[in-house]
Amino acid sequence: MAARYSLRVIWEDLALPELAHAFRLAIGPNKLAIAFLAVASIGLAGYLLDRCTRTVVVHPDSTQKRSGQIGAVTLTTRTELEAYLLDADSIHDFLERHQGQAPREGVFSTLWSFSSGRFNDASRQLFDLGQASFFSNMEHVFINLWLCLRAIVWAIRFHPWYSAIFFTFSFVVLCFAGGGVCRCAALENARNEKPGFFEALGFARQKFASLLSAPLLPAGLMLVPAVLVMAVGMLGAIPWAGELLIGLLFGVLALLSLAVVAMVVGTTAGGLLLFPAVAYEGTSGRDAIGRAVSYVLNRPLWMLFYIFGAGLFGTFFYVVLRLLVFWVLKVTHGLLAGGMTLVGGDMEKLDRLWSGPTLYSLMNQTAGAATWSESIGGFFVYLFFLFLVGLLAAYVISYVFCASTIVYALMRKKVDQVQPQDIYIPLAYAGINERCES
Repeated sequence: MAARYSLRVIWEDLALPELAHAFRLAIGPNKLAIAFLAVASIGLAGYLLDRCTRTVVVHPDSTQKRSGQIGAVTLTTRTELEAYLLDADSIHDFLERHQGQAPREGVFSTLWSFSSGRFNDASRQLFDLGQASFFSNMEHVFINLWLCLRAIVWAIRFHPWYSAIFFTFSFVVLCFAGGGVCRCAALENARNEKPGFFEALGFARQKFASLLSAPLLPAGLMLVPAVLVMAVGMLGAIPWAGELLIGLLFGVLALLSLAVVAMVVGTTAGGLLLFPAVAYEGTSGRDAIGRAVSYVLNRPLWMLFYIFGAGLFGTFFYVVLRLLVFWVLKVTHGLLAGGMTLVGGDMEKLDRLWSGPTLYSLMNQTAGAATWSESIGGFFVYLFFLFLVGLLAAYVISYVFCASTIVYALMRKKVDQVQPQDIYIPLAYAGINERCES
């Protein structure tokens, strides 16, 4: 009896069914709609900014592009971004050489094409177990992820004004969408209630200040010791006195850097719990930070386990969705081709409209249209695939927020012994629920 009870407790602690439930929450229509609205807003903002300014230098001659290796990843100097990633010291030579003669691109389109290429490359290598070991494939995935992070650094460093506008807008949109999605997931997880689309957006609007301050306050706290260390570094440039100042204050500088590292680690580990804390508790940003950091510090191994489990489930379900989409598109292309063959139609027309699906890339380049009607038809096909890519991106965002909400409920139960059913309900809604139950 004790053994069975112990096994039951272990199973409850693992919470695998709860983590898997995040997928069901993520594909809810309202949560997907909120996430898709966020993706569409960010994409539209990037498109409009790119229409106003094209500042990214592109290599003018495709036959003269230099290639290089970063780990097992091969890059070519198509744009200044790849030139920076291959050799940051030679980026200025690349810009001076091709500044006036090369075509230009927008920052958003450059980041989009590069990130999607890295994602497709990582996906292809991850499942190519016949060519390499699982661990080398995982290394390949992490290198691609690291390159995407460095691409953001490139945008901030070489296109600061564009990055300030675009990333600030994206941050605000994701905070708002995160609040709405987490509130939907929290209510459904706690009370099996499915709030409406506008109800979720209303909660995000009401708690918008908390949703913004939750990630901004730790960032502000990190800046204080970082700026102090940088200020001493600036004073260190003074002849004679500078090196003496650095030597005398080196221990203090190390402590300040330790504070920066501690806040970065704590914020990174507890960052996933910030929006769920606001959604579950209806609290302020400062209280959400306290709860998130407290849960991580009290149960760090369980936090890592829950994040790892949610990541595995999310990867599995995403692969299943991609396979489903691929087979649907494959059948669609096959039936279209079969219909054209039966009536003796021009198969090249179908290739000009849509060249067929591939597993790792949904939006493929097609041959040029031969007539105006093919141009219009191809445009609508492109719009459909753009919508499909946006929907998959919305699912990823929705899953991250829903999984983080599940993890928050599990960590709160483990640390504070509070059941997931306990959730903040405004007094007006609480009164309505009580009257309905009576």
